[in-house]
Amino acid sequence: MANVMAMKQVAARPANDPQAAVNKLVASAQLAFNTYSQFDQAQVDRVTAAVVAAARAHAKDLAFLAWKETGRGNAEDKAIKNIYASQYIWNAIKNDRTVGMIEEDRQNGLTKYAEPLGILAGVTPVTNPTSTVIFKAILALKTRNAIIFGLHPQAQQCGQATVKLLEAAAVKAGAPAGLIQCIQHPSIEASSALMNHQGVALVLATGGPSLVKAAYSTGKPALGVGPGNAPAYIEKSADIDAAVNDILLSKSFDNSMVCASENSIVIDRAIYPAVRKAFSQRGAYFVPEADIAKLSAAVIDPARHTVRGPVAGQSAEKIAKLAGIPVPKGTKLLIAKLDGIGQNFPLSGEKLCPVLGMYIANDQASAFDLCRGLLNYGGLGHTAALHTQDEHVIAAFGEMMPACRILVNSPASLGGIGGLFNRLTPSLTLGTGSYGKNSISHNLTDKDLLNIKTVARATRHPNDLIGELRDLIHEN
Repeated sequence: MANVMAMKQVAARPANDPQAAVNKLVASAQLAFNTYSQFDQAQVDRVTAAVVAAARAHAKDLAFLAWKETGRGNAEDKAIKNIYASQYIWNAIKNDRTVGMIEEDRQNGLTKYAEPLGILAGVTPVTNPTSTVIFKAILALKTRNAIIFGLHPQAQQCGQATVKLLEAAAVKAGAPAGLIQCIQHPSIEASSALMNHQGVALVLATGGPSLVKAAYSTGKPALGVGPGNAPAYIEKSADIDAAVNDILLSKSFDNSMVCASENSIVIDRAIYPAVRKAFSQRGAYFVPEADIAKLSAAVIDPARHTVRGPVAGQSAEKIAKLAGIPVPKGTKLLIAKLDGIGQNFPLSGEKLCPVLGMYIANDQASAFDLCRGLLNYGGLGHTAALHTQDEHVIAAFGEMMPACRILVNSPASLGGIGGLFNRLTPSLTLGTGSYGKNSISHNLTDKDLLNIKTVARATRHPNDLIGELRDLIHEN
């Protein structure tokens, strides 16, 4: 009788009811998962490789859709993100064993087996709407999981197109239908219903602090990452031209919408004139002190103390125009000198656009203090960058900064995601550890989406242990 009543209640729900829609998605995903979880490693790799190929082949198309719909960044850089999320991620994980026995340690009698988690909830941001879908879908498929996406409301069309493309490629390669799905009608209620659904095993959330907090409050495992506020310290021994080139590349890439991107630079006073000249020669504009308040008002929402939605991902020239500040044509970056950190200095926080705060440090100790202060203002655990030729400075900076990624002599945005300028794990989900109230402090990869079973064989007889304990008792 109870089951009949429950069926009547579901049937009575309106067609646009978020819970009913999510229930249907989860039911479909469960059927797909039941089949896919029985695939062997070769079958899993064949399906995942086919999805990678489809994402790579349509990288430009999806990038254009994302740029056209969101009005943020630029299509070319978004295409690079899509290629990175597909081919580069696949290159890093394609040889990983994710099915059955994955490790055997005969000497210690340990054998490890990998099992999938089940159905994943993937919540995606407007900043990287297609590349994040590609990345999370590939990790889900490689680990024999199903995934349902809650797409950002401002990136529905491009997100749904990506989901449809990847799902079709998976089915064509022999996967059951329903492994990759998304909520069709976005709402806060629908996203909440998805994350809290009893059939969802884990939540993968990328977005603002409130979203990440909601993911962690579902009572189930969650891997959520939020904002960063990365400082970049240009130390007196740095190769100035290389450092400036790195920072300009990082801040201009997709108009600075990668969360690991530099948000402020800290410069040793001794090299400040040379650093300023190098930036100016490469298209950076130093905002006059009289105009910094106008720039702050244009970029930062005074109520939320975060970047204004319409400003994120816009070009330096457009932002300057919004602020009423004349800049030379071709300006790539706006730099504003700041004298403090916190809400009274709005540009000291995360900006998600080609605007940098700038601080001049009298010595290394004050530079370190500034970097720590910036991390404490919305960037704890995320990323800190350093440009130096001094190994002692590298060691001290790495030990003292509360950031999980310490990037040396590389662009922070493209360095933080890994695999391009360093050997960090390639990923588009960057954990910030307990600093940033995250459950991981590394770059998310396929191993994070598996249950690992360990078979432990006896390495000694119980009588041996009892005898050892008796000997210890007698010794005392």
